[in-house]
Amino acid sequence: MVKIEKLKKSDISKFHRLLISIFDEGFDYYPKHAQRYNKNHWTEALINRYFSNDDFLFLIAREDEKLVGYLIGKHFTPYRSTILWLGVIKLYQGRKIGSKLVEHWENWSKKKGARLLKFSTANFANEGFYRKLGYKKDFKIVKNDWGMKKLVFRKNI
Repeated sequence: MVKIEKLKKSDISKFHRLLISIFDEGFDYYPKHAQRYNKNHWTEALINRYFSNDDFLFLIAREDEKLVGYLIGKHFTPYRSTILWLGVIKLYQGRKIGSKLVEHWENWSKKKGARLLKFSTANFANEGFYRKLGYKKDFKIVKNDWGMKKLVFRKNI
């Protein structure tokens, strides 16, 4: 059975390895230079620094002792919270792990005072996943730093 929990400082190295592993297997629609940038950017040192910032949330999905998924969220303004990264190991996808991670992030966001939940994805195949969770597609499609089109989703709470 998979449990969703906040990242503990003692698990940051495992979390970092999971993050890199999922970047490698799950973000192949990103250009190679963008994949490299993200893997180099999200270092253990950066995770450690953000870990102690109350506006960041690091969630892990754990089955027994194995980390199988993660969510990184950020509370940006007094009223808006955003998912920065969400990933589940391919072998574990389709088991509602992503939905549970998002649900925990939503609860955290509500406690932080958020009224608007917002995020974007460059993986257009994920649109159905987010719609099932009650998110509406924004009217605009934006481009990220690498020129990739991204869908923007939002939910008022």
